Amino acid sequence: MVGFEWINDIVQVIFSFVPRILIVRATHGGLKWVLGSRVKELKPGIYFWWPLTTEICVLPTARQTLNTRTQALMSNDLKEVVAGGVVVYSIHDIVMAIGQRNWDVDTTVKDITQAAIVEVITKWGIQDLMNNISGKVKEELTQTCRKELRQFGVYVHKVALTDYSTCKAFNVMGTGGTIPVAEEEE
Repeated sequence: MVGFEWINDIVQVIFSFVPRILIVRATHGGLKWVLGSRVKELKPGIYFWWPLTTEICVLPTARQTLNTRTQALMSNDLKEVVAGGVVVYSIHDIVMAIGQRNWDVDTTVKDITQAAIVEVITKWGIQDLMNNISGKVKEELTQTCRKELRQFGVYVHKVALTDYSTCKAFNVMGTGGTIPVAEEEE
């Protein structure tokens, strides 16, 4: 088999001259780059395209969820907490999401949501967090993420904390980070 890879290369070049069919589902959206620079949106439907001159990217635009990792944080009254969340979102402008301002939507959503969790949690005191975790805190997280992600063509339906606890964080030598450990009641 070794030495015959060139046959595959020749077949790929020949097939780049043949138009292809693409079906974009109702829950998806897409973009095509014609000659590498002209961006055109692909709404749900059927399309013919030439691989020689066009590159295609299709991704879900319907409601999706993404979980963030749990982070060791500190409330504004200097209490150590761990918090992680979930963001529910949909893509409302595919051109902004991957065609102009961004490439990896999931990473962008995750990073901005994690930064929003830090921003919101560190503003609240521990008792206020406990009393408002499913109300005002959730609403503030949602509004913060919605505002930040709008510029990337993403609409945030809601953000909520899925993990939340008080803790003690220990820096373990050689790990490059902290390890949160839940506090025991005294």
